[in-house]
Amino acid sequence: MQIEPAKGADRAELLDFLYAVFTRGNPKHARFETFCDDLFEPTDAVMGRHLVVREGGRIVSCVGAYPMDLRIAGRRVRFAGIGQVSTAQEALGKGYMSALLKAQLERLRGEGVQLVWLGGRHDRYAHFGFETAGWFWTPWFDCHSLARAPRTRAVAKLGEGAAAPVTPAMWELRRRTDPFVEETLDQWRKRLGRIKCEVWAATPAGAAEPDAWAVYSAEHKKLVDYAGAPAGILEIAAETVKAANTLNVSVGPLDAPLMDALRPYTAWIGLGTHSLCSLDNAGLIEAYAPLFPAGAALPDPALPSPAFVRALFGPRADGAPTAPFFFPDLCHV
Repeated sequence: MQIEPAKGADRAELLDFLYAVFTRGNPKHARFETFCDDLFEPTDAVMGRHLVVREGGRIVSCVGAYPMDLRIAGRRVRFAGIGQVSTAQEALGKGYMSALLKAQLERLRGEGVQLVWLGGRHDRYAHFGFETAGWFWTPWFDCHSLARAPRTRAVAKLGEGAAAPVTPAMWELRRRTDPFVEETLDQWRKRLGRIKCEVWAATPAGAAEPDAWAVYSAEHKKLVDYAGAPAGILEIAAETVKAANTLNVSVGPLDAPLMDALRPYTAWIGLGTHSLCSLDNAGLIEAYAPLFPAGAALPDPALPSPAFVRALFGPRADGAPTAPFFFPDLCHV
C-alpha cells in the first residue's frame, strides 16, 4: 500500500470519487465542490491536504485533514478537522482507511497540531484515539416559543452568501466577542460560501451599526454563526424562525449570557459533545492551565487520548472543573 498526498491535477478525479462514495449511502448527497469548493482548490498545497491510496492508478481511498487555529477563552489551540473519510466499494476491508487516518494523525502531529475533531460514529473512530468530550447547549425554538420574545431592535436580512455586506464594524464585533476561529474576513467568506445562507443583523433604535448579527442556514434550520449582544441574537432568532417554523443554534460553554437570554424561549434544550483526539497532551495542558481555578488538579499528560480529552474537556461525573471547547457550526455544516 502506498499513501500519497493528492495533487492539484487530481481534483476532478477525487471529487468524482468522493461523490460516488458518499452517494452510496446517501443518494441525495451533494457534490463537495458545491458546498466546500475552497477545500479543493486545484493546487498541490490545497489538494495535498488529502491523503489517498490508489489501485491500478485510480484513487480508491481518501482521508482529508484541515488545520486551523482556534482561540478558546483567549487561549490559542492548534487544531485540525478530519473529513472526506472514504473508500471505494471494491476496496473495502483492505485497511486503507485505517492506514490513511493513522498517517493523517501522524502528519498533523508533525505539523504541531494539538487537537483533532471529526464527525462520525464513535464505534468507528474510538480505536484511533477519538472520544466524545466537551459539551455545548443546543436550544431549539419554534414560532410559538419565540412569539413572546421582546422586539426593540430593527432586524433585517443584509444579504445572502459570501457576498453579504459584512461591515468592518460587524467584523470587529465578531472578533471581540470570541469568534473561536482565528481568520481573516476573506477566509471567513470562503467558509460562508460553502452553504446557502443569509446574514441577518439587529440594530438598536438610533444606532448606526448593529449590536448583533448572525448567519442563518435555511437548509439546516440553524444559526450557524453569530456575534454580539445576546438580546440582539434572540431577536434575530425570533425573525428567522418564521422561515421554517423551527430553529436551533449551538451555544458554546463560554456563552452563558447568550444561553440565559435564549433559555426562556426554547421549546427544548439538548446537550451535545464533540469527537476529539489529543495529539499533544502537554501542550493542551499548558494552553488551558490558566483557565482552571487555583489549586485545581489538571489531567495527567501520560493518559491515553480518550481518557485525557474526557478529563480535560469533560463532561465529568465528579463535577471537577473542565476546560471550555467549542467547534463552531459554520466550520463543519
